[in-house]
Amino acid sequence: MKRLAVAIIHGIGSEKEFYSVELKHRIVEEYLKADPNNRLEDDLLFHEIYWGDLVQEHDADLLQKLDYRKELTYKDLRNIFIDFMRLGNSYSKGAESGLYDAIHERIKTSLNKFASHRNIDQDDTPLVIMAHSFGSVIMSNYFYDLQHSNESLSNFEAFKTLAGVITFASPLPIYSTQTGDFSRPINKVGSELEDGLKERVKWLNFYDKDDVVAYPMKNVNEAYNQMVDEDQEINVGSAATSWNPACHTGYWEDKDFIKPVAKYLGEIRAPHEFWKL
Repeated sequence: MKRLAVAIIHGIGSEKEFYSVELKHRIVEEYLKADPNNRLEDDLLFHEIYWGDLVQEHDADLLQKLDYRKELTYKDLRNIFIDFMRLGNSYSKGAESGLYDAIHERIKTSLNKFASHRNIDQDDTPLVIMAHSFGSVIMSNYFYDLQHSNESLSNFEAFKTLAGVITFASPLPIYSTQTGDFSRPINKVGSELEDGLKERVKWLNFYDKDDVVAYPMKNVNEAYNQMVDEDQEINVGSAATSWNPACHTGYWEDKDFIKPVAKYLGEIRAPHEFWKL
């Protein structure tokens, strides 16, 4: 059977490279557990899109400078707030910072690298996008910019084999109130995705009610209601964070998130006659 590609993009600038390694291992573990006789670890090809270094060079030690008296509390939460403030000020098309173009160029380069994987067929390998937090905003922008691009890209790189979207801790509903592209959701089904897969494609949105950055999407407007299949409220984080806004970074290692993601990837890759090589 063909393999399923999964591209993951983070949404907080303070993330370190290889942020998704543990998530990958946990998803694969759950994926294999569901059907150990018919599933292999190589069924799923993971790739992380990393752009955090593009913003970390700016104001990296800001919180440390501000907390020179060492008395501020909720430092993890403050770091999240600083990230969003920085991105809100710098990430916009045409901004002097150039961050918008730099991040989008990084995505393009990263997807090109993923497409060159020996087990990727650039014409028809299905691709699922997983986007955390502000990463969902970035990917929406990138998706719509592709529609106005004249670049020659493979089906895979152009999202024409897109086989689902998984957003978690996403603020995208806030941006949907703007005019323009954000008022319309991206299409979760790639235009060149094989017909036998299209009926299984979903957009799953996960949020924790204590995460002040994350929101359900289906009630944004009718277009989102039709495109997003499920808003799943889950409880993520540790004993210290699961009940407060610091849970925003808790999705990566929480089974409440990992289990339904693994289940969906298994459903997309379920045996089907036209998947046979």
